[in-house]
Amino acid sequence: MDVLTLSFLAPILLYAASVTVTPGPNNLMLTASGVNFGYWRTLPHITGIFIGFLALNLMVAAGIGAVLLAIPQLHWALKIAGSLYLLWLGWNIATAGGLGKADGKAQPMRWWQAALFQMINPKAWAMGVTGIAAFSLTGDDYWPSALAVAGMFALVSYPSCSLWALLGTQLRRALQDERKRRWFNGVLGGLTALSVVFILL
Repeated sequence: MDVLTLSFLAPILLYAASVTVTPGPNNLMLTASGVNFGYWRTLPHITGIFIGFLALNLMVAAGIGAVLLAIPQLHWALKIAGSLYLLWLGWNIATAGGLGKADGKAQPMRWWQAALFQMINPKAWAMGVTGIAAFSLTGDDYWPSALAVAGMFALVSYPSCSLWALLGTQLRRALQDERKRRWFNGVLGGLTALSVVFILL
């Protein structure tokens, strides 16, 4: 089967768009980064998500996803590691300082940090496992179809992530007041930490 057809790619595109644009750890962090640092300084963060999610999907296609599902202890270890990191990120977002600098110390997430975060991001793993399982074909068509799924997910992640970073950039103008910005960072940090509950359920 030719995987580069509209009939094969369109359902993947719709699914990828629907799951990558919805709220989650990545998108909450991107909104906070847009508020505190602006879109252009958040671009490496977006690029890191793109690279990390592409790598994760390729790992799932190679069988890592099946290993996670087959070994519950490993799956739980991933959840716990991701949850601890999200709690740490939530705290950092909530305590961020002034727009663009955060008490002279905070910086936007670097691309490699964002890429590595995908490896312990349970939502990213869930999307990868579900996407590869749902849309990959069997037999000789497996790898072409799996590569198409991984590529489409990575491709869609860029505009989806950009929307959230741009949302933060727009909110930045309304949050020049120090008190409002600190309140907003506190809310986003709390929501990021709260996402741990849904991961562990």
